[in-house]
Amino acid sequence: MIEPAEEATPIPAKAFSGRLLALAVVLVAVIVLLAPSVSRYLQQQTELEALRADIAAQQQQQADYTAELARWDDPAFVKQQARERIFLVMPGETRYLVKGGDGIEESTGEGSAVEPTDLPWVDSLWNSVARAATD
Repeated sequence: MIEPAEEATPIPAKAFSGRLLALAVVLVAVIVLLAPSVSRYLQQQTELEALRADIAAQQQQQADYTAELARWDDPAFVKQQARERIFLVMPGETRYLVKGGDGIEESTGEGSAVEPTDLPWVDSLWNSVARAATD
């Protein structure tokens, strides 16, 4: 006969079983054994990506060098480079070289803020050179 629910005594459940303990030990062992391998794998993947990026950069640089080398096969480019780099001119031409043509700074019309005092001429000359270098 089946007892009514009010009169039944509850059966205590096991809070911790041996199977659960064995499963926990196995999981911890697996984690401890696999963690260094996974860490090394991730590190190698990072190194591999860095090396691939380095290879791609070097291939791009090689392509740039190859293009630059191909430009030197053109006689017009060689002539232009000779004119610019070593100032060669064609027969009958005259080359004029303007020194200081690039980067000319506009003068403010003001001299150095430091007024020279009565110095011997050698010291005065040296101070003038030093002020010209720093102004």
